[in-house]
Amino acid sequence: MKVLILGGVAAGTKAAAKLKREDRSAQVTLITKSADISYAGCGLPYYVGGVIEERGDLIVNTPEKYAALTGVTVYTLREAVALDSEAKTVTAKNLETGEDEVYDYDSLVIATGASASVPPVEGVELSGVFTMRTPDDAIGMRAYLEEKNVKRAVVVGGGFIGLEVAENLKDRGISVTVIDFASQLLPNVLDPEMAGYVKRHLQKNGIRVITGTKAEAILGDNQVSDVRTSAGTLPCEIVVLSAGIRPNTGFLAETGLEMFKGTILTDGGLRTNLPDIYAVGDCAMVKNRLTGAPQWSPHGLIRQYGGTNPSSDSGGEGKVLSRRSGNGRCQTARPQLRQDWPDGSRCTGSGL
Repeated sequence: MKVLILGGVAAGTKAAAKLKREDRSAQVTLITKSADISYAGCGLPYYVGGVIEERGDLIVNTPEKYAALTGVTVYTLREAVALDSEAKTVTAKNLETGEDEVYDYDSLVIATGASASVPPVEGVELSGVFTMRTPDDAIGMRAYLEEKNVKRAVVVGGGFIGLEVAENLKDRGISVTVIDFASQLLPNVLDPEMAGYVKRHLQKNGIRVITGTKAEAILGDNQVSDVRTSAGTLPCEIVVLSAGIRPNTGFLAETGLEMFKGTILTDGGLRTNLPDIYAVGDCAMVKNRLTGAPQWSPHGLIRQYGGTNPSSDSGGEGKVLSRRSGNGRCQTARPQLRQDWPDGSRCTGSGL
């Protein structure tokens, strides 16, 4: 069996490693746009703050180490650009040579993840404007903070990543303002009462919070000097855009895959509507186990759990995994934690 995995962070590496454990004879190939795989995305704000000191501590597995441990063939710097579900091929652009490469498959797992959503405002191209999604984002931001001796920061977005970045910037002695267009922090997570508690806690610890406020423009000549908002102008030397994410599924628009607002619809086994194609992680809709309704849950636990379970709860033909989902489940995303599988192999938050 030839399995192709698109994406090499949490869900993709989990799926690939699981498949090789289940069937050592399977030809499992993983391609990913990034030069890194299996990095600690949740740790990025803490690298900015200095809690995580070295870049190497963000990279849980190198492509070479992962391939040696799992037997998966890994190709980095390959961006999937087209899918032909009838021919069972994926075309990817080699970002080093610029050439197109074609990969065939018997089963395909799409785990292309998501990218930071950049709001359509003037000035996002200025020096000093950052997103927080990859190790390079965190490395670039920390270097900029140190080089420019930044004293004031504006974080656009009051979700998990935005608040973690704000916390770490504050710990560096930087004056931080968090703004959010919504009327509260963490609007899709907390009710207004609990969000009010979070806001007061941040303010008590010296972080300014302005909700119900829209970023209208980022000002400056060559680098950031201010952010103009609907509540006034905020002076700063750095801006962090943390206003949500978008699934990396643009290349699938004309393939016949059923999608909703860019996310791939799946059933209880993470199967798509196209034969032998599965989707996991931040690019996929999952089924809420309480309501049964489709739900987009782009966070670490879903990536880790989903990666080990494409179609594992189903029986019959077309099944990628041969063992049921109750066996050998590891749900931790912390790379320092390890857990035994019933078959004697090991599981970590590193994509293994």
